[in-house]
Amino acid sequence: MREGSLVAFTLLTQAAAGACAFLLAFEWRAVRAGAGASVEAAALPVLSFALVAALLGLAASFLHLGSPRNAVRALGNLGSSWLSREILLAALFTAALAATVLLRFRPGPAGSAAGFAHGFAAVAGFGLVVTMVRAYRLRTVPSWDQRATPVAFFATAVALGALAVAAGLALRGPASTDPARGRSRSSPRGSSSSSSPSSPGSSGSGGSREGAEPSARLSRGRAASSAGSSRRGSP
Repeated sequence: MREGSLVAFTLLTQAAAGACAFLLAFEWRAVRAGAGASVEAAALPVLSFALVAALLGLAASFLHLGSPRNAVRALGNLGSSWLSREILLAALFTAALAATVLLRFRPGPAGSAAGFAHGFAAVAGFGLVVTMVRAYRLRTVPSWDQRATPVAFFATAVALGALAVAAGLALRGPASTDPARGRSRSSPRGSSSSSSPSSPGSSGSGGSREGAEPSARLSRGRAASSAGSSRRGSP
Protein backbone atom coordinates (compact mmCIF):
# COMPACT_ATOMS: atom_id res chain seq x y z
CA MET A 1 0.00 0.00 0.00
CA ARG A 2 2.78 2.43 0.86
CA GLU A 3 4.67 1.73 -2.37
CA GLY A 4 1.52 2.30 -4.40
CA SER A 5 0.83 5.62 -2.64
CA LEU A 6 4.40 6.72 -3.32
CA VAL A 7 4.06 5.90 -7.01
CA ALA A 8 0.73 7.77 -7.12
CA PHE A 9 2.28 10.83 -5.45
CA THR A 10 5.22 10.83 -7.87
CA LEU A 11 3.17 10.46 -11.05
CA LEU A 12 0.36 12.81 -10.08
CA THR A 13 2.64 15.65 -8.97
CA GLN A 14 4.84 15.23 -12.03
CA ALA A 15 1.77 15.40 -14.27
CA ALA A 16 0.57 18.53 -12.47
CA ALA A 17 3.97 20.22 -12.70
CA GLY A 18 4.35 19.34 -16.37
CA ALA A 19 0.86 20.58 -17.26
CA CYS A 20 1.43 23.86 -15.44
CA ALA A 21 4.82 24.56 -17.05
CA PHE A 22 3.84 23.35 -20.52
CA LEU A 23 0.66 25.47 -20.50
CA LEU A 24 2.60 28.57 -19.45
CA ALA A 25 5.13 28.12 -22.27
CA PHE A 26 2.45 27.35 -24.85
CA GLU A 27 0.29 30.29 -23.78
CA TRP A 28 3.23 32.70 -23.97
CA ARG A 29 4.07 31.51 -27.46
CA ALA A 30 0.44 31.70 -28.61
CA VAL A 31 0.08 35.26 -27.33
CA ARG A 32 3.15 36.31 -29.30
CA ALA A 33 1.70 34.65 -32.40
CA GLY A 34 -1.66 36.41 -31.97
CA ALA A 35 -3.63 33.24 -31.12
CA GLY A 36 -3.94 33.70 -27.38
CA ALA A 37 -7.75 33.48 -27.35
CA SER A 38 -7.84 29.76 -28.15
CA VAL A 39 -5.27 28.95 -25.45
CA GLU A 40 -7.07 31.21 -22.97
CA ALA A 41 -10.20 29.06 -23.32
CA ALA A 42 -8.26 25.89 -22.50
CA ALA A 43 -6.19 27.34 -19.64
CA LEU A 44 -8.75 26.93 -16.88
CA PRO A 45 -9.57 23.25 -17.58
CA VAL A 46 -5.87 22.35 -17.78
CA LEU A 47 -5.04 24.21 -14.56
CA SER A 48 -8.02 22.64 -12.82
CA PHE A 49 -6.77 19.20 -13.83
CA ALA A 50 -3.31 20.07 -12.52
CA LEU A 51 -4.78 21.23 -9.20
CA VAL A 52 -6.82 18.06 -8.77
CA ALA A 53 -3.78 15.93 -9.60
CA ALA A 54 -1.62 17.84 -7.10
CA LEU A 55 -4.24 17.48 -4.35
CA LEU A 56 -4.57 13.76 -4.99
CA GLY A 57 -0.79 13.46 -4.95
CA LEU A 58 -0.59 15.18 -1.57
CA ALA A 59 -3.31 12.91 -0.23
CA ALA A 60 -1.35 9.88 -1.44
CA SER A 61 1.82 11.19 0.22
CA PHE A 62 0.08 11.22 3.59
CA LEU A 63 -0.74 7.54 3.13
CA HIS A 64 2.95 6.87 2.57
CA LEU A 65 3.89 8.28 5.96
CA GLY A 66 3.96 6.00 8.96
CA SER A 67 1.87 8.46 10.97
CA PRO A 68 0.09 11.12 8.87
CA ARG A 69 -0.45 13.21 12.02
CA ASN A 70 3.30 13.82 12.25
CA ALA A 71 3.60 15.11 8.66
CA VAL A 72 4.55 18.59 9.90
CA ARG A 73 7.68 17.16 11.52
CA ALA A 74 8.97 16.18 8.09
CA LEU A 75 9.67 19.88 7.45
CA GLY A 76 12.16 20.06 10.31
CA ASN A 77 15.20 19.11 8.18
CA LEU A 78 15.00 21.58 5.31
CA GLY A 79 18.71 22.36 5.57
CA SER A 80 19.87 18.78 5.00
CA SER A 81 16.98 16.60 3.79
CA TRP A 82 15.76 16.57 0.21
CA LEU A 83 12.62 14.83 1.40
CA SER A 84 11.73 17.80 3.60
CA ARG A 85 12.34 20.17 0.69
CA GLU A 86 10.17 18.00 -1.51
CA ILE A 87 7.26 18.25 0.92
CA LEU A 88 7.66 22.03 1.21
CA LEU A 89 7.74 22.55 -2.55
CA ALA A 90 4.77 20.24 -3.03
CA ALA A 91 2.75 22.39 -0.62
CA LEU A 92 3.89 25.64 -2.26
CA PHE A 93 3.16 24.29 -5.73
CA THR A 94 -0.35 23.19 -4.78
CA ALA A 95 -1.10 26.52 -3.07
CA ALA A 96 0.11 28.49 -6.11
CA LEU A 97 -1.99 26.31 -8.41
CA ALA A 98 -5.07 26.90 -6.24
CA ALA A 99 -4.49 30.67 -6.36
CA THR A 100 -4.07 30.54 -10.15
CA VAL A 101 -7.32 28.63 -10.63
CA LEU A 102 -9.24 31.01 -8.35
CA LEU A 103 -7.90 34.06 -10.18
CA ARG A 104 -8.77 32.49 -13.53
CA PHE A 105 -12.38 32.02 -12.44
CA ARG A 106 -12.95 35.76 -12.56
CA PRO A 107 -14.78 37.01 -15.67
CA GLY A 108 -12.71 38.61 -18.39
CA PRO A 109 -9.12 37.99 -19.45
CA ALA A 110 -6.56 36.80 -16.94
CA GLY A 111 -4.79 39.67 -15.20
CA SER A 112 -1.26 40.15 -13.98
CA ALA A 113 -2.03 38.51 -10.64
CA ALA A 114 -3.11 35.30 -12.35
CA GLY A 115 -0.03 35.40 -14.56
CA PHE A 116 2.24 35.88 -11.55
CA ALA A 117 0.60 33.00 -9.66
CA HIS A 118 0.89 30.77 -12.73
CA GLY A 119 4.56 31.62 -13.16
CA PHE A 120 5.27 30.97 -9.47
CA ALA A 121 3.46 27.63 -9.69
CA ALA A 122 5.53 26.64 -12.73
CA VAL A 123 8.80 27.48 -10.94
CA ALA A 124 7.68 25.64 -7.80
CA GLY A 125 6.68 22.62 -9.90
CA PHE A 126 10.07 22.55 -11.57
CA GLY A 127 11.76 22.71 -8.18
CA LEU A 128 9.48 19.94 -6.95
CA VAL A 129 10.64 17.59 -9.71
CA VAL A 130 14.26 18.49 -8.93
CA THR A 131 13.80 17.61 -5.26
CA MET A 132 12.19 14.33 -6.26
CA VAL A 133 15.25 13.46 -8.34
CA ARG A 134 17.63 14.34 -5.52
CA ALA A 135 15.57 12.40 -3.01
CA TYR A 136 15.72 9.27 -5.19
CA ARG A 137 19.39 9.45 -6.13
CA LEU A 138 20.69 7.67 -3.06
CA ARG A 139 24.17 6.20 -2.94
CA THR A 140 22.82 3.34 -0.90
CA VAL A 141 20.57 2.34 -3.83
CA PRO A 142 22.82 2.02 -6.91
CA SER A 143 19.90 1.30 -9.26
CA TRP A 144 18.42 4.71 -8.44
CA ASP A 145 21.66 6.67 -8.37
CA GLN A 146 21.98 6.91 -12.15
CA ARG A 147 21.55 9.52 -14.88
CA ALA A 148 18.45 7.77 -16.10
CA THR A 149 16.55 8.83 -12.96
CA PRO A 150 16.32 12.59 -13.72
CA VAL A 151 15.72 11.86 -17.40
CA ALA A 152 12.81 9.58 -16.55
CA PHE A 153 11.29 12.02 -14.05
CA PHE A 154 11.42 15.04 -16.34
CA ALA A 155 10.32 13.02 -19.37
CA THR A 156 7.27 11.86 -17.46
CA ALA A 157 6.43 15.43 -16.44
CA VAL A 158 6.79 16.71 -20.01
CA ALA A 159 4.82 13.84 -21.57
CA LEU A 160 1.91 14.00 -19.12
CA GLY A 161 1.88 17.80 -19.19
CA ALA A 162 1.81 17.93 -23.00
CA LEU A 163 -0.98 15.36 -23.04
CA ALA A 164 -3.06 17.42 -20.61
CA VAL A 165 -2.59 20.64 -22.61
CA ALA A 166 -3.40 18.86 -25.89
CA ALA A 167 -6.58 17.44 -24.36
CA GLY A 168 -7.60 20.88 -23.09
CA LEU A 169 -7.04 22.48 -26.49
CA ALA A 170 -8.96 19.70 -28.23
CA LEU A 171 -11.94 20.13 -25.92
CA ARG A 172 -12.08 23.92 -25.73
CA GLY A 173 -10.07 25.24 -28.66
CA PRO A 174 -12.44 24.51 -31.59
CA ALA A 175 -15.47 25.82 -29.70
CA SER A 176 -13.86 29.22 -29.28
CA THR A 177 -12.97 29.56 -32.95
CA ASP A 178 -16.28 28.44 -34.47
CA PRO A 179 -18.07 31.82 -34.16
CA ALA A 180 -15.26 33.57 -36.02
CA ARG A 181 -15.41 30.99 -38.77
CA GLY A 182 -19.17 31.38 -38.99
CA ARG A 183 -18.84 35.15 -39.44
CA SER A 184 -16.14 34.77 -42.05
CA ARG A 185 -18.28 32.31 -43.98
CA SER A 186 -21.46 34.39 -43.79
CA SER A 187 -19.90 37.61 -45.06
CA PRO A 188 -19.31 36.39 -48.64
CA ARG A 189 -22.91 35.22 -48.81
CA GLY A 190 -24.16 38.59 -47.69
CA SER A 191 -22.02 40.41 -50.24
CA SER A 192 -23.11 38.14 -53.08
CA SER A 193 -26.77 38.52 -52.12
CA SER A 194 -26.47 42.29 -51.94
CA SER A 195 -24.75 42.48 -55.29
CA SER A 196 -27.00 40.01 -57.09
CA PRO A 197 -30.20 42.12 -57.14
CA SER A 198 -28.40 45.02 -58.76
CA SER A 199 -27.39 43.04 -61.83
CA PRO A 200 -30.93 42.16 -62.98
CA GLY A 201 -32.00 45.74 -62.50
CA SER A 202 -29.19 47.10 -64.61
CA SER A 203 -29.78 44.55 -67.35
CA GLY A 204 -33.50 45.26 -67.29
CA SER A 205 -33.01 49.01 -67.71
CA GLY A 206 -30.62 48.41 -70.60
CA GLY A 207 -33.11 46.07 -72.27
CA SER A 208 -35.94 48.59 -71.93
CA ARG A 209 -33.83 51.31 -73.53
CA GLU A 210 -32.91 49.07 -76.44
CA GLY A 211 -36.59 48.16 -76.97
CA ALA A 212 -37.71 51.80 -76.83
CA GLU A 213 -35.39 53.00 -79.60
CA PRO A 214 -37.03 50.98 -82.50
CA SER A 215 -40.53 52.07 -81.43
CA ALA A 216 -39.46 55.71 -81.38
CA ARG A 217 -38.01 55.39 -84.87
CA LEU A 218 -41.21 53.73 -86.13
CA SER A 219 -43.41 56.50 -84.72
CA ARG A 220 -41.18 59.13 -86.31
CA GLY A 221 -41.44 57.40 -89.69
CA ARG A 222 -45.23 57.25 -89.47
CA ALA A 223 -45.40 60.94 -88.59
CA ALA A 224 -43.20 61.89 -91.56
CA SER A 225 -45.26 59.82 -94.00
CA SER A 226 -48.52 61.32 -92.81
CA ALA A 227 -47.07 64.82 -93.16
CA GLY A 228 -45.94 64.08 -96.73
CA SER A 229 -49.33 62.76 -97.75
CA SER A 230 -51.06 65.79 -96.34
CA ARG A 231 -48.77 68.08 -98.33
CA ARG A 232 -49.45 66.18 -101.56
CA GLY A 233 -53.18 66.35 -101.09
CA SER A 234 -53.28 70.11 -100.52
CA PRO A 235 -53.66 72.38 -103.67
